[in-house]
Amino acid sequence: MTLEEVRKEIDRVDTQIKPLFLQRMACADHVAAAKAENGSDVFVPVREDEIIAKRTADVDAKVKKEYDMFLRHLMSVCRRYQYGILTGMQETVIAQALQAAGLDENTDHEQITVYFTDSRKNSKLNLYMNMVRLNDILIDAMEVTSRDDEQQVVLKLHGNIKEPDMRRLLCQLGKEANEFKITALQ
Repeated sequence: MTLEEVRKEIDRVDTQIKPLFLQRMACADHVAAAKAENGSDVFVPVREDEIIAKRTADVDAKVKKEYDMFLRHLMSVCRRYQYGILTGMQETVIAQALQAAGLDENTDHEQITVYFTDSRKNSKLNLYMNMVRLNDILIDAMEVTSRDDEQQVVLKLHGNIKEPDMRRLLCQLGKEANEFKITALQ
């Protein structure tokens, strides 16, 4: 195949993926509604790991890792969407983090500093950075310190806590990262 022929094939495949993606997002909408009704967590890592193991079991080793990453990214996008719908969950996560830090969201600020930890061995730091990117939030500064089997992460996020994308991101980090804290509004 020529490069042009391969590109046409990619376009054909991408065209087929679009309606499936839209169906997947419609399902995510229904899942969010069900989770809002019964108070379930959006992120259930054990379930996601089981699904990924099942879906990748018969994939050629040559592309298995890429398919695993594709599924993880797709699930992250769906969770982002769900957190955007679940505004009550956003309010709870953010209010608890602010209260624990003694901060007031009405404080004039352009930057939010957050802290969380992650396993060093099974780091999901790339997924957390992807969450930031998916929400169009800029990182003003980042510090990662590794100690034993743990990574301690401090992010200075550019924006205001009242912005919808920031609220969605803070909720997602608050629900998915370990020891999540909002430490400053500057």
